[in-house]
Amino acid sequence: MKFYAIYLFCFFGIAQGSSQSKSNVNNQINLLNLEYKDFVSVKNNIYAIARNNDLIVINLKDDSFKLIEKNISAVAKKSNNELIFGSKDGKIFILNKKQKIKQIEKIDAKIFSILINSKDEYIIYSNKSIHFNKADYIPKKKTNFYGKVREKYTGTLLIEPDFIYLDKMDFIWFAYDEGEFGGNVCFFDLNKKEFIYDDWLRLDDGVKYKDRNDYFTQLKEKYPEIIKVRERDTIYKYPFNLGISSVTKGVAYNNSDDLFMTSSGGGHTMIYATENDFNYYVDGTIVKVSKKENNYYRSCFDQRILEDEKYKIAFERDLMGFKNKDRELRGKILTENEINKLGPISFNKYDNKLYFFSSKGFYTLNNSGCTFSKKLFFIPKLTCYVQSESGYCTHLHVTKFEFISENEIIFLTMNNGIGYYNGESIKYYR
Repeated sequence: MKFYAIYLFCFFGIAQGSSQSKSNVNNQINLLNLEYKDFVSVKNNIYAIARNNDLIVINLKDDSFKLIEKNISAVAKKSNNELIFGSKDGKIFILNKKQKIKQIEKIDAKIFSILINSKDEYIIYSNKSIHFNKADYIPKKKTNFYGKVREKYTGTLLIEPDFIYLDKMDFIWFAYDEGEFGGNVCFFDLNKKEFIYDDWLRLDDGVKYKDRNDYFTQLKEKYPEIIKVRERDTIYKYPFNLGISSVTKGVAYNNSDDLFMTSSGGGHTMIYATENDFNYYVDGTIVKVSKKENNYYRSCFDQRILEDEKYKIAFERDLMGFKNKDRELRGKILTENEINKLGPISFNKYDNKLYFFSSKGFYTLNNSGCTFSKKLFFIPKLTCYVQSESGYCTHLHVTKFEFISENEIIFLTMNNGIGYYNGESIKYYR
């Protein structure tokens, strides 16, 4: 039985339109007729940055829109629903609840992101610094902040990360995905004003050790303030060794302040194809981080949350690859494409549940301890662009979503603009 694995980064070819099967009734509303880069919601209004960098506001009640400002690259919402947004040329604005715009600051840099901390203070990440409370914090040279892969670390300006997030401990995450070359996650501690350039603890190159136990013993001796061994487990000072991924797709807290992360992709990811031209690609990890002692945490994860039971006998993996070595069995079981990639996660404060998106739709995430399960919420009709002639796509259809009521959800898509689901039907704003 012939088989082969295809690395994702090798795919090229002409994109073709295709749609995900099953959907609620939907309606497309053309506004700018563009895709969008980001959004925040305030009651029945969506403030969205279009691909041409126009910041517009969309009214969900009457489907109208108006232009707020041009040349905008980032937007964020304060707890009082005031907006902070920034331009590509460094201007920083506030939009108050009376819809009045005021420029509050100007920096000499290109703004990538705006973050809001628990005190409603804004943090600007640009191509020159982290700008916070009128001060600039600049990471050291020759780190991930300045370049990736072949131009790794050699740049003179900061680059935009693949994922950025400000957590409740006031650490800013910077995730850099470098495909088959790996990647890294860096941090900036807003309280201590310190950078962390690598969150994974390791021994120095060249250090000799006998086995895994000896390696860990030496690691504890090297990082006595970070690693704490208890009777039944080992815990780590935040944010080290907690499984925060360079291919993070989303982060959310539940109502117990446990932190959940979703990730997918990376250079290790492969598509398995049979000689009948059916393809298997299921990829996604959910990590849960829980506080155990003051500033010390423990994590657990589930890498099989997306796996369908009917495929497990043939496609379940371990560190050495497929557990079942019967290639012919995989060819018999896989009678259609099985493509499922994990996307963002969000907490619905109206029903106190976690939800995530994957290639097959939106799901509720059930969790008890380190056990995870899912239940389908709804499947939106979304356009994807297939790879070559295989009739499937591997990019994420949805990159961000949030709830505005128990059953109402706003979601940012790759190819269909901004979706709005009211519990029964969907509108797409383009």
